Amino acid sequence: MSSYFENQPTPSEIKERMKGYSSWLEINLDNIGNNLRDLQRHTDTTIMAVVKNNAYGHGLVPVTVYLESQGVEWCMVAKLYEALKLREAGLNLNILSMDVLFTPEQYLSVVEKKITQTIYTREDADKLQEAAEKAGKHAKVFIKVDTGLNRVGVRHSDAVSFIEYVHKLSMVDVEGIFSTFQQNPEMDKEMLDKLLTVDAGLKKKGINIPIRSMASTDATFHNPDGWLELVRPGMSLYGVYPEKKDLSAPVDLLQALSLKARIEYVKTVERGEGVTYWGKFVAPKRMRIGTIHAGFYDGVPREMANKGRILVNGVYKSSLGSVSLNHYLVDLDGVDAEKGTVVELIGETGENTLSKTAEIAGWMTYSLLNHLHANTPRVYYRGGEPVALLDPAH
Repeated sequence: MSSYFENQPTPSEIKERMKGYSSWLEINLDNIGNNLRDLQRHTDTTIMAVVKNNAYGHGLVPVTVYLESQGVEWCMVAKLYEALKLREAGLNLNILSMDVLFTPEQYLSVVEKKITQTIYTREDADKLQEAAEKAGKHAKVFIKVDTGLNRVGVRHSDAVSFIEYVHKLSMVDVEGIFSTFQQNPEMDKEMLDKLLTVDAGLKKKGINIPIRSMASTDATFHNPDGWLELVRPGMSLYGVYPEKKDLSAPVDLLQALSLKARIEYVKTVERGEGVTYWGKFVAPKRMRIGTIHAGFYDGVPREMANKGRILVNGVYKSSLGSVSLNHYLVDLDGVDAEKGTVVELIGETGENTLSKTAEIAGWMTYSLLNHLHANTPRVYYRGGEPVALLDPAH
């Protein structure tokens, strides 16, 4: 188990450092734990936590360290550097990398670091065999089977012979086979049948693959036949229902993330004066306006111009004008606020959740999460107290 949290600043030190932040993200690890347990209860199968793309903006290392502490035995990343970061942080859980490998050093790295590599070509299998022989360690692989999504993977009709070939390699261990649904109910049934046909063909040859996997969040919610030995929830793990239809799923998810910032300047604008670029807002009366030092650099969509809902001292107020790279303006009429007042741009609940913000902006929630800037500080909470900090300035 990683000692990541033990090596963090104390809660009081984190709170002191936060006083100087103009914008930051707060991640409620308890909510992630709630979501993990609810997904486990719902599926009663192994969870492979998808932590790719900086854990959907939540922060790769602290989130994965927490998940490992909660008993998660598998995680998935999209890039090799993500897998290496997790190993450097001292994590011991199984890591599935979906990245493509190009150099001998990369093949050797996944073997030496005990990273399970996605493969679907003989070239990759052979190069992993060579790297494993050189390292004196077995390579571990998941084989991606293309059952109809037509992105990557060995074609389902060729999969049995390919997997038989890999299975015979002396230093390559096939830990699993997996595919990805189209999220089209009619097509998904056909795709599942194709993967099961591949598995049946392997069993006829005496090859028993321990893990079969098809289900990401959509199938985890709605397709029990696709759960098999392992499900791969992504956004749901962080408390997000990707689509409105998902609200009917029998899970009670809690959003883990909020985006907060401080007001940097308060001013009075006279009636008829334009506010922000292109005069996107014209004051209809004399108004008290606050400038927040955050913007689309931090992940606030530019489409939130004049549409944002910002929580100021317990009251939701409207954003005013365009969203700049580092500035976002808010109507302060009727609320007590000054320089340094903390406001909430994205909340765990209420009028400005991730889903509601994405809907107002016309974005997918997935896109909003993946536009949260990696350099915005992230503060991690357990039991209401800050327990970890990602701060690019330190």
